[in-house]
Amino acid sequence: MTKDAGAELGRLLRGRELPPGAWRAVEAELASAGELSEVLKALVDVINERDRELRWHQSELEQTNAGLLALHAEIDKQRQRTAFLDKVSRASATSLDRTHLLDEIAELLQSHGFADWICVWTALDHRLSCAADPGLEPDATTVAAVRSQRPECEGRHRVSVPLTVGPRVLGVFDLHRDSAEFTTDDISLAQGVANRAAAGLRNANEYEREHELAERLQRAMLPVLGPYRDLGLVARYLSATSGVHVGGDWYDAVQRADGTVVLTVGDVTGHGVDAAVVMGKLQNALRAYALEGHGPAVSLRLVHELLRGAETSLYATAVVVEIEPGTGVMRWASAGHPPPLLEDASGRIGYLEAAHAPMLGIHLLPGTSIPEHERKLSPGSAVVLYTDGLIERRNSDLDAGMARLVQAVRGCEQRELDHRAEYVLREMLGASDHDDDVCLLMCTWGQPAADESRPRLSYRDGHGREPV
Repeated sequence: MTKDAGAELGRLLRGRELPPGAWRAVEAELASAGELSEVLKALVDVINERDRELRWHQSELEQTNAGLLALHAEIDKQRQRTAFLDKVSRASATSLDRTHLLDEIAELLQSHGFADWICVWTALDHRLSCAADPGLEPDATTVAAVRSQRPECEGRHRVSVPLTVGPRVLGVFDLHRDSAEFTTDDISLAQGVANRAAAGLRNANEYEREHELAERLQRAMLPVLGPYRDLGLVARYLSATSGVHVGGDWYDAVQRADGTVVLTVGDVTGHGVDAAVVMGKLQNALRAYALEGHGPAVSLRLVHELLRGAETSLYATAVVVEIEPGTGVMRWASAGHPPPLLEDASGRIGYLEAAHAPMLGIHLLPGTSIPEHERKLSPGSAVVLYTDGLIERRNSDLDAGMARLVQAVRGCEQRELDHRAEYVLREMLGASDHDDDVCLLMCTWGQPAADESRPRLSYRDGHGREPV
């Protein structure tokens, strides 16, 4: 090989990754050698070895990059899965309404593209019922999921997932896809959703049973009213339309041997069975004290001491009113309760906002007395007792609610008590939900004289309709 050929070879090989200065040594060797076959062979071997090393490093780098991409994809997938299950957990933990809970979870499954359509089954009275279509019967796949207590597939586009808590099956999610298939990971995620939904459904069922028990207990304690001489009386009790807890609202009426009628309306703080039990104790105690002849203030003092000695953290408000039917003399006392509303025969309406005692169960300073007040009713007067659920509303203060009650009582043209009670409830509550229980007790004494009859009022409600 000539010197020029060696130089040319050096130029062709220049750029190979050799240590700095190595190419100059190679060129010098090629230029001076006469026969360079051995040198070239060694050089080619070096180049080939470096090529193999380079290709190996490139392959390793590509595999590492592919692994990192796959790892990032899996991390993102798990992050999305965790975020989705967190939403399901929050939905399951924040709702105690069975229907709302299942609807919200079904909406989450659809909105996240997990299923194109869903049929939700609940197990009630040992049978499956479809929430959307109560007449629909479960098919073999749904029944199989209940029996096996594990997901059952029909083809690759449908899976039935049981909602289980221990050995109990509370329902089934039937999940359907129009095109995409359910993978093993999808079925695992569906089971995770079902487990969380089942825990929430169990809580909702338990609270609903507690609600029904407390409501039955509460209604069983509410008395049958009257009739009483010279005294008209009507009462209404409405459970809260939102939430599942029953409150501790109550009303009562008892007549002593001398004819005096004692009315009570009260409200125990808290909800559920505990509140209903305390309510029953207070109601019976006030009834007993009234029959013994104690006046409103003394009765409240005694029941206050009773509640202070009870093993409970609950408090209560109450108003006690006694009316002598023969004379129309009314005496009353209140412990933290909204004031009675009085309408005289001329149509004048106002609250009896006299001094009152603190809530029952709250520590009273030594020497603290419970005020008692007296008033002579005119024939045809009406007294309205109620709990705060009638006048309290979200985004509205108490004064506004009390003003609305005055307008509702004033607006009714009918004198018949049942009609008036329904009218007041309709005006105060309307068709909207109310968050608290409501008690309303309306009482009239005597018959108004002819010249004291209240004039009929022209009244329309907020929708321009005449009252029924």
